[in-house]
Amino acid sequence: MSRKRGNKKKRPIIGIYCEGKSEEQYFKMLSQKYNARNVHSQKLNIKSLGESGEKLITEAKLKGKNNNESKIYVVFDRDDKSIGDIQRCEKLAKRNKITILFSSISFEIWILMHFEPVMHSYTRKQLVNKLSTKKYFNQDYQKFKGSSYRPYLYNKIQQAEGNAEKLEQIHKNMDRDDPFTNIHKYLKEIFNVDIL
Repeated sequence: MSRKRGNKKKRPIIGIYCEGKSEEQYFKMLSQKYNARNVHSQKLNIKSLGESGEKLITEAKLKGKNNNESKIYVVFDRDDKSIGDIQRCEKLAKRNKITILFSSISFEIWILMHFEPVMHSYTRKQLVNKLSTKKYFNQDYQKFKGSSYRPYLYNKIQQAEGNAEKLEQIHKNMDRDDPFTNIHKYLKEIFNVDIL
């Protein structure tokens, strides 16, 4: 005879679907930091950068349904997407109850905010060059991407949140503003914490 389990409430399952390895590694670090066993971080290999946002949202919806996820987040950046592309992504995500965590021009804008405020735009190359210097990662950041952020960012999440809040005061539009990030707005919700 099998034993009955108590009326223990099942923890909701959260899906985080990322465009690339950098984002995946970052969210794995946060999962370790906040010990969020209910978070699944998944990397999706999307090859067409021009359509990556919409394809990522569509794939996340399918995977989320298959995994019984109660909340789904997608993490991607501007790449070469037009304003229209981003607006279509926003509509598709809203229709499917998916939250977009977005950075412009790239995810590295959010990474840089762990070190300092960011109030002006950078090219991808400028960001990689800056993050490669001694003050930041002290190695070729392009080669580092996809490695663990833990030694560099683990204790700087609160600083990144503060810097992102400063940027948000002047740059609020995901589809138009550069630099832009909204990652800070969802971390407490994702990891069920009051303080980062």
